[in-house]
Formats: sequence, structure tokens, C-alpha cells
Amino acid sequence: MSVQLLVDRFARRDLAVKLDATRYGATQTVLLTAPQVDRLIEELTHARRAMRTAADPREQAGEVR
Repeated sequence: MSVQLLVDRFARRDLAVKLDATRYGATQTVLLTAPQVDRLIEELTHARRAMRTAADPREQAGEVR
């Protein structure tokens, strides 16, 4: 996956984030608006927390830091 901020030199469009995702050798490009980037960040943050919790045996045992 690669991410790039696109800036239109002539300001015809709002800023966008270009996301290139490769899966099974095929690359697809998606342009994300600001609200979509916010949503993506929220989803990735939630997934990261879930992964950290699953990997931490103290969290699974109910221990609190």
C-alpha cells in the first residue's frame, strides 16, 4: 500500500489522498476525501488497538496497567 497527498495546482478540486493498494499483483488507485481519510484513520486505530490487545497476554488475563 502506498499513500500520497495530491495537491491540485489550479485549485479546481479539494485536496485528496491517493491510495494505491496492491493485491494479488493487481494495483488499484482510490482518491480519498478528507472525511474518508478521517474514517480510515479511525478504523486503522481501532484495528491497531484490537491487535495489541490480542497480542498482550496481560490484557487477555484481565490485568489493568
